[in-house]
Amino acid sequence: MSLLDWINPFSKVIDLASEAITDQDKLNAFKHEADMASAELRQMLEETYRQELQTTTVPWVDALHKMGRQVMSYLGYGLAFYMVHQGYDPMAAMAALAPGGIYNYVKGRGK
Repeated sequence: MSLLDWINPFSKVIDLASEAITDQDKLNAFKHEADMASAELRQMLEETYRQELQTTTVPWVDALHKMGRQVMSYLGYGLAFYMVHQGYDPMAAMAALAPGGIYNYVKGRGK
């Protein structure tokens, strides 16, 4: 099953319609309309993908995006150090670090 089959909502609609519509001519007309809509959706997705490939990016924005997890981790360490230095409970500092740590764990190693 391709990505377009997962995105295409019309394949399931045709399956349901074939169970509900008993007149074969009406079912064929419905399938034709759904196929036309599916073709338009496929064409829109392909055009979007082509536009995405042709889009130029700003190098420093790409670099900042790639460094996002590292920057978030270092800022979290700084926040935890600051909180403990100011007398906050270390558990509060760990709670402040939890969202970034969980995100890094779920996201995995960067490439």
